[in-house]
Amino acid sequence: MRRVGEALAARYTEIGQAVAARILAEIPGYRDAAPDLINDLRAGATATVEVLARTLAEGSTVRREDLGFLRELAARRVHQGVSLEVFIHAYRVALLAYWDACAEEATHLRISRAAGFALASSAIDAIDIITTQAAEAYLREDTRVRTQTGRAARDLVERLIDGQPIDTGLRHPAAPGLDPTGQLLTVVGMVEQTPLAVGDALQLARDELEEIVSLGTIRPLTTIRHGELVLISAGTFRSAKIAGLRDAHQRTLEQHNVDVRYGISVPSQGFASVQQAYREAALSLSYTSASRPIVSLDELSSLECALIGATATTKAVIASKGERLRALSHDDRAAAFQTIRAFSEADLNVAKAAEQMHVHPNTVRYRLQQIASKTGHDPRSFTGLVELICILETAENEADDRSR
Repeated sequence: MRRVGEALAARYTEIGQAVAARILAEIPGYRDAAPDLINDLRAGATATVEVLARTLAEGSTVRREDLGFLRELAARRVHQGVSLEVFIHAYRVALLAYWDACAEEATHLRISRAAGFALASSAIDAIDIITTQAAEAYLREDTRVRTQTGRAARDLVERLIDGQPIDTGLRHPAAPGLDPTGQLLTVVGMVEQTPLAVGDALQLARDELEEIVSLGTIRPLTTIRHGELVLISAGTFRSAKIAGLRDAHQRTLEQHNVDVRYGISVPSQGFASVQQAYREAALSLSYTSASRPIVSLDELSSLECALIGATATTKAVIASKGERLRALSHDDRAAAFQTIRAFSEADLNVAKAAEQMHVHPNTVRYRLQQIASKTGHDPRSFTGLVELICILETAENEADDRSR
């Protein structure tokens, strides 16, 4: 066993680099990480292999005092935005790679069967100690950071949303990863469905978001306020972040039956722009649905954008045009809404609308005629259909506002 340890110790740098390469190959998030994190990964892998090989060569066990570098490394991973799951996954990959190197040397040196079993037992014990120490160190630092930054993060988000001036000369300690003058992306999330308390559901969603959106970077600024989740991150790699939001939504829905919808602003410039970006994200959120749980402002149609920016007076005028539509019975109104939407999405094609609603085309024609006669707006004409769509959008936004 000592001969195996000595052989490993003689080439610990080579093995450490091979271990790092295996981690990069097997964990996609690390491949996309910043160069500094990748270099730190290589250094950490090499240091871990050195400790394991040295203790094996000495015939000793891994001691707590040997692992100061590991505790420092775990703390750095917290600040680098690497989740505990990914961090421990990397250690599992690394230690399996180390065992492969042990087995290779044992075969080369032709050690006995009994020595092979002893080698395996020693390696497993060392791997268990290192993995446990890594997890404990990570959790201690993560708890400390969350406790210290939680209140500061909430305070900073509140000030940004209120439009209060923030010193942009230095990075804020609650959001060290955000450039106060750089491009930012603001996300607002709200629970639509949950078997849990709303606060617990939002915390669950926050953990998923931080893990997915921040991997390989400094943590985004994230907080829970007034029954909603607010996330502000660097505006770079926007498409990847939106894809991450979709992954986070799907995971919380499938694993916990928690449906959190998200609205996304367009990229904005610096802390001074967050107040407007927050409004954009909140407005985008109002357009989410079961089929469209994540909506970015720039995905909305021109008509939807125009209605978002409408004044209270404009919205009141639009609403007044829908008095006869609102006066219909509940069933007639629901049928009218469904038909108007389907006819619009079918580009005024009766056959396509009928297919979408699973009814006969004559049923669609009858409904269109009834809508025209009962509301005063003929959906079969372009002008009439636009009027009705505006009425529907305004009514649904007002209903969303009341429910929130």
